[in-house]
Amino acid sequence: MKKQKEIVQPVVSGNRFEVGFQILNQWLCLRQKGGSMISFFKDNLIKNVAIYGMGALGERLYDELKGSEVAVLYGIDRMASSKNMSGLKIYSSCEIAFPETEVIVVTPVQDYHTIVKGLEEKTNAVIMSLEDILEYCIAER
Repeated sequence: MKKQKEIVQPVVSGNRFEVGFQILNQWLCLRQKGGSMISFFKDNLIKNVAIYGMGALGERLYDELKGSEVAVLYGIDRMASSKNMSGLKIYSSCEIAFPETEVIVVTPVQDYHTIVKGLEEKTNAVIMSLEDILEYCIAER
């Protein structure tokens, strides 16, 4: 039987580009104040993650975590064959299962619930949204 995990799924209202812009804006504000999303992972003793969605937000998260004590084990993207990131294996979202990791961070804001449902069938990792991690880091400051 599959282990139940607590998952918080953000409500995505409005235009996905507007929501993505708001996330990037908050992230920039966090960085300008000397903060980083790394604090979320350190505070919660998370040592390894995977990133779902290797578009603009996924690439920025990878860049932020690269070189920290949080290992990005792999990426997942529906367009995996067209993604080429040095040093990072990127799996197609169509894979039957994904390698073990503690957390999968979902960066897309559109179809979030559908993405989570699909991931739950392929992994036992905790699934989180980038938005939730950012909100934690902003509240912490």
